[in-house]
Amino acid sequence: MRIAIQNPFSGQSVAETELSKRFYQAALNLGWQAAEVYTAADIDHFQPDFVIALHNNSPKLAGFPTYGCMWNPLSFFEGTEKYVKHVLSYDGYLTSSFPVERWLHHILHHTPKQFFTVPFYTSCARNAYQVPNLENPRLIYLGSNWDMPRFQELFEQLDQQPYMEVYGNPEGWTHLQTAYKGALPYDGASVFQTLNQVGVGLCLHREEHTRYELPSMRIFEIVASGAIAICGEHPFIRKAFGDSVLYLDLGLSVEAQVQQISEYMEWIRLHPQEAIALSQKAHAIFLEHYTLEKLLLDIIPHHQRLIQTKGFIQSIEITAKPQVEFIIKIASDSIETSQKTFESLARQSYGNIGVIAIAESVEKAAQLCQLYESKFPIQIVESSANEFKSTQIWKGLNAVQAEYFAVLDQIAIHPNHAARLVSLLEKSTAGVAYSGALIAAAEDTSELIQFHPFDLDRLLLFEPLITLSAAIGRRSLLDTLLSYDPLLNEWVDLSILLYLAQQTQFLFSYEATCELLYPPQQLEQSVFQQSRDWSTEASRLRVMFWHQEFAPGKSIQTVHQAHLAQQYLQHQLERSHAELRRIEEQLQVQLQDAQAVIAAMESSKFWKLRTAWFKLKRAIGLPTNDEPS
Repeated sequence: MRIAIQNPFSGQSVAETELSKRFYQAALNLGWQAAEVYTAADIDHFQPDFVIALHNNSPKLAGFPTYGCMWNPLSFFEGTEKYVKHVLSYDGYLTSSFPVERWLHHILHHTPKQFFTVPFYTSCARNAYQVPNLENPRLIYLGSNWDMPRFQELFEQLDQQPYMEVYGNPEGWTHLQTAYKGALPYDGASVFQTLNQVGVGLCLHREEHTRYELPSMRIFEIVASGAIAICGEHPFIRKAFGDSVLYLDLGLSVEAQVQQISEYMEWIRLHPQEAIALSQKAHAIFLEHYTLEKLLLDIIPHHQRLIQTKGFIQSIEITAKPQVEFIIKIASDSIETSQKTFESLARQSYGNIGVIAIAESVEKAAQLCQLYESKFPIQIVESSANEFKSTQIWKGLNAVQAEYFAVLDQIAIHPNHAARLVSLLEKSTAGVAYSGALIAAAEDTSELIQFHPFDLDRLLLFEPLITLSAAIGRRSLLDTLLSYDPLLNEWVDLSILLYLAQQTQFLFSYEATCELLYPPQQLEQSVFQQSRDWSTEASRLRVMFWHQEFAPGKSIQTVHQAHLAQQYLQHQLERSHAELRRIEEQLQVQLQDAQAVIAAMESSKFWKLRTAWFKLKRAIGLPTNDEPS
C-alpha cells in the first residue's frame, strides 16, 4: 500500500506535523510506503492508493480516494461553509466518536454520495512496553496552549509544584515562571522518550472535545510511552482505558485539583510497582485496539469496496455500459491544455467513452488525436476560428450519438468522474449530473469551487453555480436545443446550462471529480445592469430567455426582481443598524459627559461645603429634608 498523508500545515510546529511522522512510522512498520503531501502535485507525483487528510483546512486535492480525519469538535467548523464543503469533498471519513459519525449521517444521508466511516484516532505507532522512570516521578504536560485561558489558573498553581514540567511552543506558556521547560522536536520520537523518563503524563481536554467525545493525542502518547496517565474525565478515556489510568475531578476547585494531583504523585512515588501495573494495563489496551497500524489496516476492507463502488477502478461487468461522448474544442493555441484533458479521459475507469474533437486546425488536431485513438473512438469536427464559439460547440452537440454527453473546456477530470456521474443518472430521473471542481490557488494549494447543490434561483441570477465541464447530461435533452445556436462568443456554457435547466432536474454528486486548468469566467458586474449595452455578450442572455419560465412563476426577470427587493431590504436593514450604532455612540458620549460633570461638581469647593453642612445638620439633629437622595 502507498498512502499520502495530506498535511495543510506542513513544516509548521503543530500537532498535524507530529501526527504525520507517526503515520509514516506506522506505515513503514506495515511494509507500506508513505509520504507527507501538501499540494495536488505532491499527490499526483506520489501516486498513492489513498490519501489521508489530517485536517479539514484543505479539501480533497486530487483524483485519488481521500479519507478525512474527523477528530476536531464540530463547533470548530460547522458554522463555516468553506470547511463543511471540504468535509463533504472527502470520499470516506475516519471518525473518532459517535457524535461526529452521527453528524456525518445527518448531513449526508439524503445525498447520493457514497462513503464509509471507520473508527480512527490521533494515536501512535506500535511499540514495545518500556517501564517508566519512577525513581523521582515528575508530571509532564505537552501542548501548544494556543487557547491560553484553558486551564490557565490550574497551570499557574501547578507551576508552583516541584514535580511539574510543561513542554510546548513558548508563545503559549509565557505566564509560567518555573515549570515551562521548552519545546520538543516534532520528530515522532522525542515525545515518547521524554514521557517515559519523566514518568507521569497529564491529559486534559477542552470542553468541546469532551462534549463530542473526541480524545486528543495526549492519552495515546502517554500510554504508548509507558508513563502513568492522569486524565480529566472524558467519555472515551473512561470507556477505552477504564481503571488503567488515574482520573482528575475537574468539578473540584482549582486548589482541590492541585491537591488531588499532588496526592496521585505521592502515591506513584510510594507505590511504583502498582503504578507500573497500571501503565502496563493501559499499554496492553493500546496495543490491542488503538495502534496506528491496526487503525490503518481497518481502513483497507472499506477502501477496497469504495474504489469499486465509486469507480476508481474499472469494474468487470457483463452488461454493456451506455456511451458518454465528450466534446472538446481544440484551439490552435491551446494544444497543451487540450492534451491534459485527453490524458484525463485516457485514465477514466468508465469503459465506454468517445470524443468529439472540434478543431480549427484539423492537421494539429489529428496529431493529438492519434495519441489516443487506441484508448477511445475520436470524431474530428472541423470549425473555423472566425465562427462564434457557440457555433463551434453546437457543431459538436449536433455530432453526439451516444446516450450521454459532456462538454469539456480547459479541464481535467478525475478517473472516476464519468463512472460516478453516469451511475447517478442511471439511478435517477434527473437529466444532468454534475460534480464540484478544484482549481489551483495561491501558494501551490488547491481551492474547492462550485461545490453546491443545484439552486435554480442562483443560476437565473447568472451566478457561477456550476461548471458545465463538470456535468454529464442525457442526449435526449439536445433534441430541442440543437437548432438554437445562440450566436455567442462568451457565456456559451451559461447559455447551455440555462437551456438544460428549462427541461430537466440537475443532480449534484457531492464529489469533487474535476480540476479546472484556468479560472472560470465571471461577470464583473450584473448582467442586468448591462442589459442596454448591446456591445457585451453577457447582456444578451437576458433577452434570449425573456420572461421564459424555468419553473411555475419563475423566470430570469421574476428572480431578478425578487433579488433586487431582497437587496433593498438588506440595504435598509444595514442603514438601520448603522443608525442605531450612531445613536448608541452618541448616548455613550452624552453619558460620559454627564458623568464628567457630576464628578467635577462633587470635587468642587461648593459641593464639599454642601456635603459638610448636611453632615453637621445630622450631627446636631437638625432636619435634612432638602438633602439630595
